[in-house]
Amino acid sequence: MVTTASDGRATWTYVHAFVQAPVLSALAVDPDPGDARGIFVTIEQVTATRATVRVWQSTGVLLGGQTAVPVGSGVKVHVTASGQPT
Repeated sequence: MVTTASDGRATWTYVHAFVQAPVLSALAVDPDPGDARGIFVTIEQVTATRATVRVWQSTGVLLGGQTAVPVGSGVKVHVTASGQPT
């Protein structure tokens, strides 16, 4: 598990490198499940040694449309990588 920085990004450096960039999966833990706005993760970079993800939060239709902003710091993200290790 990794935690986001103030820009909503989190970087995971794998314990062991992969032969090539692995297949990545990421799931953010909603910090406020009672909030109607959704959160989602985008995968920004995947290499053989690390991955960077970014978590976004919908601003919602009531706030002017379906746009999104980075969630900020402290959001936990579960990340898994599948591939051939070196």
